[in-house]
Amino acid sequence: MAIKKTKTLLVLGDEKDFDTYKKFISQKRFFSKNAITVKHIDYFSLLANKFPPITTNKIIIFPCFPFEYWDKYIEPKNYKGVYGNKSFYLKFIKFWQQIEKKIHEEYFGKKIAYINHPKHLSKDRDKEFTKKLVAKSGVLVPQTFYCRSTKDILKLMEKGYKLFIKVRYGSMGKGITYLEKGRWLTNFRFRSKNIISKKSDYGWKFVDITDKASFLRQLLKQDIIIEEAINPLLIQGRKFDLRMYVYKNRVLYTYGRSNDAEAVTTNISQGAKGEKASFVSLLPKKQLDTAKKAAIKAIHAIGLKFGGVDIMLCADKKNVMFIEINTFPGFPKVKRFNLSKYLIKEIVKEYAWL
Repeated sequence: MAIKKTKTLLVLGDEKDFDTYKKFISQKRFFSKNAITVKHIDYFSLLANKFPPITTNKIIIFPCFPFEYWDKYIEPKNYKGVYGNKSFYLKFIKFWQQIEKKIHEEYFGKKIAYINHPKHLSKDRDKEFTKKLVAKSGVLVPQTFYCRSTKDILKLMEKGYKLFIKVRYGSMGKGITYLEKGRWLTNFRFRSKNIISKKSDYGWKFVDITDKASFLRQLLKQDIIIEEAINPLLIQGRKFDLRMYVYKNRVLYTYGRSNDAEAVTTNISQGAKGEKASFVSLLPKKQLDTAKKAAIKAIHAIGLKFGGVDIMLCADKKNVMFIEINTFPGFPKVKRFNLSKYLIKEIVKEYAWL
């Protein structure tokens, strides 16, 4: 006997998002034995009011990242200014306001629930704001320095501090500068007293700019945050962080990303490698449990139900440090872990009441 469909899951995304949107909708067979039907729509169709017809009175919305819209209107290849500036963030906020308005106009009178509400979807783009929210939840975050003069930065390095200067509104490890006495590295470029941003998500390789004060002066004028570098736990001589996929109060999957001990970041886009599942078994159990609790708190802190949280274990084998939240985390390869399958199970269970 066929199950009567009483709810619709509407997945928002675009074909460019092979890492989440396409993986998720390709796994919709896991909804077959419940009361949820699955439909999907790209953002340009949504903004043009070309919605799919939905007959159920209850709709669950699952937004994925708007790659095509982002590349055309928010971070086009000919954008002006330094990567990670505030204009990206403000445009993204406005985009989600438009999306929410369109959805509620189209499906007026229906009961709508969001897996992640549009009002929270741009928060992780503001690293400083996110850190403050996460810190209030009781999770350790790197120390922030609010100085903006070259002289003060040099004084900190003289005292032995190791610093990261990151663009406040960026992602994917782009626009990062690492500073310690006698060793300055950045994945920006600096020519004719101007900071140059690569017009691509990839190829942001680090270069040595040690003691180049003119670069530092220009960088401190940008939309940035300054953090103390974490003293990380090393496993097999490698530094690493953990990507934890969280749905509400559960960590669905954890995997490690490791790089050389002297590498600046543990971003895959910066040369790190994704570790096998067995890597997690090498970690101190109590510290790993602490990391899972921290990841769940971090997700709650910015109002999400689902997201990816990056956590670094500290060298003391006790504490863990929050790095960042990814509202739109790329899904692992299905052969490694079918995240869509487990996320669908959580969605079915979560919205049984709707």
